[in-house]
Amino acid sequence: MADDVDDTEETAPCDRCGMSIPADATRCPVCSYQPEGYRPRLMRVGEVIFAVVIVLSILTLLGGVTGFTLWLPADAVARVAIVTPYTAGISGFFLYYLRQKRQTKPTDSDLFGRS
Repeated sequence: MADDVDDTEETAPCDRCGMSIPADATRCPVCSYQPEGYRPRLMRVGEVIFAVVIVLSILTLLGGVTGFTLWLPADAVARVAIVTPYTAGISGFFLYYLRQKRQTKPTDSDLFGRS
């Protein structure tokens, strides 16, 4: 019965050794390859930081537009609010990038244009 192979599992070639491995593996069981920079805990911290920056940028923009700034001078918040769409956009890009990078597997050679 050792010859029974589960053919229902999807496989793909490893980016480094080319052997057929499970497509959802985070590390190649043959050559132990793991995509470069794969540190899920550190990437989660980065995701949280960029998400907080996005929320603060949106709150600053709303405060600058509406003039509701609590104890801060309204003119200073209004000047900072001008750049917050850029800050939110750049943070959103990095948040998306880190999320995709964290989900990269050894069989994802075409992700982000890599070959």
